[in-house]
Amino acid sequence: MTDKKIGNFEAIALILTVIVNHVFLNLPKNIIASTSSASIINVIYISLIAVLIGYLICKLLEKFPRLDILDIANFLGGKWLKIATGILFLSYFLFSVSTVLRSFSEGLKIIFFPRTPIAAIMILFLLTIVITNKIGSQAIIRSNLFMMPVFLFSIFFIFFANIGNFTIQRMLPILGNGAFTTFFSGLSNLFAFGGFAYLYLLPPYLKDDKGLKKITFISIIASGICLLFSVATLLFLSPNSVITEEISPLYLASRNIEFGRFLQRLDAVFLLFWIISLTAYLSISFAFATRVFQKLLNLEYTKWYTGLFALFIFGFALIPKNMYQLLFIEGTIYQYVVLILIFGISLALLILANIKYYILEKKKGAVLIDKAPI
Repeated sequence: MTDKKIGNFEAIALILTVIVNHVFLNLPKNIIASTSSASIINVIYISLIAVLIGYLICKLLEKFPRLDILDIANFLGGKWLKIATGILFLSYFLFSVSTVLRSFSEGLKIIFFPRTPIAAIMILFLLTIVITNKIGSQAIIRSNLFMMPVFLFSIFFIFFANIGNFTIQRMLPILGNGAFTTFFSGLSNLFAFGGFAYLYLLPPYLKDDKGLKKITFISIIASGICLLFSVATLLFLSPNSVITEEISPLYLASRNIEFGRFLQRLDAVFLLFWIISLTAYLSISFAFATRVFQKLLNLEYTKWYTGLFALFIFGFALIPKNMYQLLFIEGTIYQYVVLILIFGISLALLILANIKYYILEKKKGAVLIDKAPI
């Protein structure tokens, strides 16, 4: 990450980039597969839960201004807990970047480059990531802020442009497979808000110390709206074929858009926007990974090991042997990684750190009372 401070809107765009790129890939499809016709209600439900969790995170971070999750882990359990937490977050960033890179590259190969080796497509993206990180993450963050309205517009445009093709009855029965599936087992769809991982690391880089709460709420609400429109688009079009497709279902939805004889095949334009969005997401996640690595080893410079990380990502991305293994990683393994690390371990660290802070403050107050003159 950059040593320069970033503003609230830049931070919001950063978190939205994570959600938007997973929305473009297979996130809406996974939600529809798990909750069926109740997907829209489930998205509203998990978005409300995400707002509550975001509020809890902000309250827990209030006692530790300008400290990230690594600093808080160091306060709670010392050096070794900091190292363990850093390794978990570093692994998460490398895992998510390699998964998204492979998934998007597979989509490009199927659509445009069926004869091109998947490795060649990924290498082009990796070279771009390495170059942009050598230029500086500040430039990435600012350009991402500039392009974010375009990325969001593409999602909403696909929804409204496809209204004429919608079958609203596909959201019936309204509770899908039942209330238990929608509200209890469907709670696992909280993994859609994997952007929470970046909230844990943002405080040291914010210009406004008190801006974290605003960033959290705006990014969660905006992400929930994007997810709602994307899920509704796919559900109202053709949910059964959406679940079985290997290509990004949102891309397929964009291919249905036509405005007369002279404005057709707008999917190529949207694909260009999404390539730019994906590059921004990969570059930002790559920057966070290098920053975590730098903090763990107390390194001053970060540029020499960007190539090493690129090799790791390339190797991890090649592990899935076929598209079915990749879909399993996206829909199952990634889901549990986010739930366990972001909503389990990280929240537990914050809660325990606040308990320790409270105990230390109470002991300090007791000592001051004992030493007070009579």
